[in-house]
Amino acid sequence: MDPLSVTAAVVGITAPAAHCIHLLLGGLQKIVDAPETLKSLKNDLLSVDQALTSLQAISDQQWKALGEMVVIQPKTATTSCKESCDRFRIALSRWTRHSEDGKLSLRDRAMVGFIKQGYVKSMTEQLQYCKLTLASIVSIATL
Repeated sequence: MDPLSVTAAVVGITAPAAHCIHLLLGGLQKIVDAPETLKSLKNDLLSVDQALTSLQAISDQQWKALGEMVVIQPKTATTSCKESCDRFRIALSRWTRHSEDGKLSLRDRAMVGFIKQGYVKSMTEQLQYCKLTLASIVSIATL
């Protein structure tokens, strides 16, 4: 296994996921009066971003010791995370289309705070899965 190709593969799979996380975080941070469910989602996004950073810090030697099959796990988790963040960002822009200047309209507040609460919870669960998977790989690599 060529260590350079493993490092390139890891960066190649984590960079798009990190970018999507930052886009979603930017959208959430623009909502100054966000409901608690969205505030906690920001923390989950930051946790996944930290896990991605830790994954990128795994050295070539550590990847080599882990073996080629281990690269599949972070790829699956980061791809899932990226897709979830993309879908949620698009949905969030639809849900908040009646709001202006970072303040949610009453209609949008009801949409985000109550009606779509299950969708937000599902997103949180997906982020937790991604974070747990990535943290496990990082922990194994650093042992």
